[in-house]
Parts: sequence; structure tokens; C-alpha cells
Amino acid sequence: MRLLTGGLILVISLSLISCGPGKELIRSQAKGDSLGTVVVEKNIQITRLNDRITQLNNDQTAANTLNAHQIALLKKQNAVAMQEASDCKMAKEAVARRMEELNQAMAANGMTMKEIRRKAAEALKQFAHAGVEVRYKNGLVYISMRDELLFKPASAKLGKNGQEALAVVAQVLNENPNLLIYVIGNTDSIKVTRGFTDNWSLSTERANTVVRILRDQYLVSLDRVVSAGRGKFAPVADNSTAEGRAMNRRTDIILNPDLSRLWELIDKQQ
Repeated sequence: MRLLTGGLILVISLSLISCGPGKELIRSQAKGDSLGTVVVEKNIQITRLNDRITQLNNDQTAANTLNAHQIALLKKQNAVAMQEASDCKMAKEAVARRMEELNQAMAANGMTMKEIRRKAAEALKQFAHAGVEVRYKNGLVYISMRDELLFKPASAKLGKNGQEALAVVAQVLNENPNLLIYVIGNTDSIKVTRGFTDNWSLSTERANTVVRILRDQYLVSLDRVVSAGRGKFAPVADNSTAEGRAMNRRTDIILNPDLSRLWELIDKQQ
């Protein structure tokens, strides 16, 4: 009887547990576990978002630093460019001043190249029929004399007419001591057959003859003179015709301002 009563009590207790507050407790525990999972997941998301925010902040800081560096570099480059522009402007102004001083010095010494060309052309017009030409080009004066006036064929000996023409040239040179003088001999393309090794040596010796005459007879200082021969390699006309070859057989006297002497003159005046 006692055993029956104890078993009944156990059955009743189990029924109460399954149908009463015990069942609610189990459900509450299950809900709590689910809520805890959600909280954990939210915390993970928040952590990830915080990490992302931190990374973005770091990237922004780095970008700001880079931009500041680039801005500083651009400012430095701009300052250098402005200084170079200023230096260039000052150099340009200095050159302009020196050129103005040069022009004034040339004018003060009666040494404008165009004026020299005019005077030389006027003085040599009596030899124009003999092929003497005076021209101005790129700041230089060119006096070109054909060999028919100066030399006999295949010869470097100066004739009478040549000496008279050189006397006129020497007067122009001596009136303008701040000129450099280049004497250049030229020939046609026909090969020299006697007296000289080749056309080059003939043209060189003819230029040397002119220089010696200027020095010995007309006292032109040789520190102003350069002598050279170009042979057949600087033609001004076609060597296939007699007229062209006659034009190519010539001696050029090129007058050039001696700028070093002019600068010395300018420096002395300052």
C-alpha cells in the first residue's frame, strides 16, 4: 500500500513539473540562449564597424599627410620656378643693357657695320666692273674680289690692279681699328696642274699674299687678321660654266666687329 502511494506521488509530481512552472522555466532558458547569441553577433558587428572606422580614420590621416607633403613640394617648386624666372629676367635685362652699351660704343667710334658697308662700297665702286662686290649680311661686311682683278691664273702673285684695290680696302680697315678681318681664298673646281699641290694650297697662298700686302704696304695689324683657304669647297656659282667658275675664283675679305675690344672700351668708360 505504501509503495502504491509513493509511486502515485511521483507520477503526480512529474505531471506538475511538465505542465506547470517548470515548463516555463525551460522555455525561458531557451529564449535566453537565443538572445545571448544575438548579443554576441551584434558585438562582433560593432567590433568590425569600429575596426573599419579606425582604418578609415588612419587612411584619412595618411591622405592628409600626403596632401600636405605634396602641397609643400608644389610650393617649393613654385618658389624655385619664380626665382628662375626672376633670374632669367634679370639676365635678359643685363644682356639688353650690354647690347645697348655695345651699340653706343660702336656709334661713338663710327663703327656701325652698315655704315662701314656703305663706305666700303663707295670707295670700291671704281672696281665694280672688275667683279668687286660689297655686301652686308648677318652683321658682317663681305668684300668679294674676283681673281681676275687680283691674280693671274694658277698664280698667287698680286697684280697692279689688285694692289690698288687692296689700298682702298686697307684704308677702310685702318679707319676702323675695332674690326676683325678674315681673308678667305677660293677657287673653282678645275684641278691645279702646276705650281701648287692642289686647289686648297693655291687658295690658301692667295689669302696669305693678301694678308702680307695689308701688313707690309698698308700697316694693317696682323693681330686683327685671320687667313684661310677653302679651295673649291665654297662655290657661289655653278662650276659647269665659264661664268660660274670665274665667280668662284675669288678672295673674300670679311669684316667682323671685334667685340672684345669694344667691351674693353666700355669697361674703361664705366
